Amino acid sequence: MSTESRPAGEIRETADPRPAGRRVRNPRGQGSRLRGELIAAARELLSRASAESELTIRAVTRTAGVHPQAFYLHFDSLDELLYAVYAAEFAELTTALETAAFTAVPGEPALRAMCHAYARFALAQPARYRLLMTVPGQPHPDWDPRQLPGSPALRLLADALAACQPTQPDRRAASGADRDPGRDRHGPGECAVLLWASLHGLVSLRVTRPAFAWPPIEQLVDSSLDAVLAILA
Repeated sequence: MSTESRPAGEIRETADPRPAGRRVRNPRGQGSRLRGELIAAARELLSRASAESELTIRAVTRTAGVHPQAFYLHFDSLDELLYAVYAAEFAELTTALETAAFTAVPGEPALRAMCHAYARFALAQPARYRLLMTVPGQPHPDWDPRQLPGSPALRLLADALAACQPTQPDRRAASGADRDPGRDRHGPGECAVLLWASLHGLVSLRVTRPAFAWPPIEQLVDSSLDAVLAILA
């Protein structure tokens, strides 16, 4: 190190007084970017959490590099932030399903394409999928059950199953021994839940036990869909 003295009056360089990791203020007129940064911070924390209840406003703002009071510029509560996180994440899954259906022939081929797209989405982005489907949640009394973030994706599957359902004249409408009450009980809505549960099980097993000698995922997805369609027929 040099011991050379500095000329009188020379200004010494000083370290940046801002703490490491301190968020840089958004330029004037771009303060709304903070909302996206808070959502991204919550997403990052949730992807590593063992339960949704671990998330706190202080942890989110610390990860985003802002003061806790800044949180309330965009969200009234942690529940509101969680809804925004799940809405953004489920939108990605919904878009993947819609794209797959759009590029396939309507009817069963479109539904089959959606099922394969679901599996690809989950296996290609395990951290994101874990956030959506495997991080234990908690009650959210203020959330409308009919408007939950995952509802559009489930409706897509239900609508696609309904499009595959035989028309009433072609179905067995006889009574007595010719009628199968168990089969009649399962409509497209319930079958969509069964299908989603089956797809979730397939991809979750593959993620948690990757060394197991699983059959090809495409084969298992097709078999699961065939089983659900048989119930719906």
